[in-house]
Amino acid sequence: KKAYIAFSAAIIAAAYEGVDTTPIEGFDPSEVDKILNLREKGLRSCVLLPVGYRDTEKDWLVNLTKVRKSTEDLITVIE
Repeated sequence: KKAYIAFSAAIIAAAYEGVDTTPIEGFDPSEVDKILNLREKGLRSCVLLPVGYRDTEKDWLVNLTKVRKSTEDLITVIE
């Protein structure tokens, strides 16, 4: 799934520009492929990336305190 290389770059570029993204894997790839005619182009879907701006007036999460784990809790070093 080499698409994840470009996918990661797109997420980083969007964040740099102040645009929100949300990775989605829980979808029916065959249906997306049909809708976008991907098989006819020799392609298939593996992940979706909605891109846009949040509606801060309607986003009830926007003012909640963000919880971030420490580096020690997220990363395991294997030597």
